[in-house]
Amino acid sequence: MKEVRILIALICFLSITGNTWLYANTTNIQAKKPNPKLEKLINEAYMYYNESKDDECEKVIKNILKIDPKNREAFILRANIAMFAFNYTEMWANLDKIYKNDPSEPDVYSNFAMTHLNYIFLNDSTKRVMCRKTIRLASRMSEGYAALGMVAAVGGSYNEALSYFDIAYKKTWRDTLSRVLLDLPYANCLYSIGDTTGAIKRLDRIIPRMSGKDKYTCIFLRVKYKLEQKDSMVHNDLDTLNSYAANQVEVKLLNANFLNVTGKKDEACALAKEIRLTEGAETFDLSPYCEDLRPCLEKIDFKKLTYFVNSKEIIFEIPKLVFPFGIDLKWYTKPLKTGVQAESGNIQITRHALDSAVDIVFSFKSGAEVLLTDNITMWISQQTYLSALDKGFATVSIPGVGAVRLELTGHEQIAVLTDKYTEEYFDCLVLSDGETKVYFLNDPTNPLIVKLISEKTNLQLTKLE
Repeated sequence: MKEVRILIALICFLSITGNTWLYANTTNIQAKKPNPKLEKLINEAYMYYNESKDDECEKVIKNILKIDPKNREAFILRANIAMFAFNYTEMWANLDKIYKNDPSEPDVYSNFAMTHLNYIFLNDSTKRVMCRKTIRLASRMSEGYAALGMVAAVGGSYNEALSYFDIAYKKTWRDTLSRVLLDLPYANCLYSIGDTTGAIKRLDRIIPRMSGKDKYTCIFLRVKYKLEQKDSMVHNDLDTLNSYAANQVEVKLLNANFLNVTGKKDEACALAKEIRLTEGAETFDLSPYCEDLRPCLEKIDFKKLTYFVNSKEIIFEIPKLVFPFGIDLKWYTKPLKTGVQAESGNIQITRHALDSAVDIVFSFKSGAEVLLTDNITMWISQQTYLSALDKGFATVSIPGVGAVRLELTGHEQIAVLTDKYTEEYFDCLVLSDGETKVYFLNDPTNPLIVKLISEKTNLQLTKLE
């Protein structure tokens, strides 16, 4: 598989679990501007590198070194190529050459770790070793400590990261901007350990000194943190964000949170539903914003359920629903293609199945009278429901998958068409192992399966009447 390469840059943006991190990595810049031929070769080498054409890149690197035997970019490229090939001995050798050629650049090691901060195949222990090497070579400088703190922060060791940042602040900095920018990851670490007030104070300190995207990032986080504290005094910051990027989903979400905090529930819900329709936000949880979501479905509300199952529409008519004592179903398919034969049948789900069945089935022979005692369809059993709520997981068996342990991952809303041709959102609980997902009503008297996705099955309730 073609690898995605991370370009070496002076400023590196990294997104981690919803938090925005900024790190300014200032490298030494060659005093002399490369001659035109050398500059062209360097650009060509980077082109091949970005296209993962390592052999072609190496040929160009050799030509670069013929002109400039100490060319930093050539050795950086070789170190990157070696890293992507998991040849760490060669990677280290090229970094060592850079430092040997320019002893004023001990931070070449920590900079390399920072450039690949979010590259998981360069493990954290190696990144830490790189940072510590910079510290050994230049213990009075800040770079190694700041980078070591970033590695710790990305790994979730926030208190450790803060301790390294505190050391870095007391060391010598090559430029004041890098020191200022460290307040941003510092604020994120404070927030991550629960000190939201401290994080806001750090952002208050850094924002007046920032501009452009950096300022936007800091303002965004300050609004986010304040709203989480139910602090509605964010009008000016929100105005700034809305003028800068009003159409960004993240900014819309802040506006929805603001409306929620200020008691404008209907407006918050309307905006949240708008966010839900945005590409990539299909699983956005509406429950904190909308009070009109239905966690359950009264039995008198429906007599017919329409499901879309593996490219086939199946309608279930329910002449008798006495949950948990038993359910009678009449089912038939509605062919979506001409020439396809309609199917139908009857199903009786017994109390024993509703109580304890873990085997969920969806396929039945046309014309058959089916009695379900040890398996179940379209509902989860009481045993599965209670296990999910009490233990946080449940084991079920699904066609084409077999028995799987699914963790309770939270809420998700599913839109269902009613007999009045209006959409209602049903607030479902979700059992998932990452691949198989079961969405069901959080209702012990009617834990209806609204949606199920697995390797062999794609099922969703589309209409109720």
